[in-house]
Amino acid sequence: VVPVDISVKKILGNIVLVKLEKEEIVLNDHWYCTRISVTTPSGDSVEFPCYRWIANEKEVVFRDGK
Repeated sequence: VVPVDISVKKILGNIVLVKLEKEEIVLNDHWYCTRISVTTPSGDSVEFPCYRWIANEKEVVFRDGK
């Protein structure tokens, strides 16, 4: 498992979904995504569970795990 951290400088408002976009740079470039965790500037945390392979899709949309 290799975590990836991404920072965004803009205020995004209430986060209700995230979209994961993937470019196929290498043939058979498959990822296993367990979850996407978002920490807001105020310190709140929102979890987007996935637990699936991201293989042939160019984009996948996740809703929060409330």
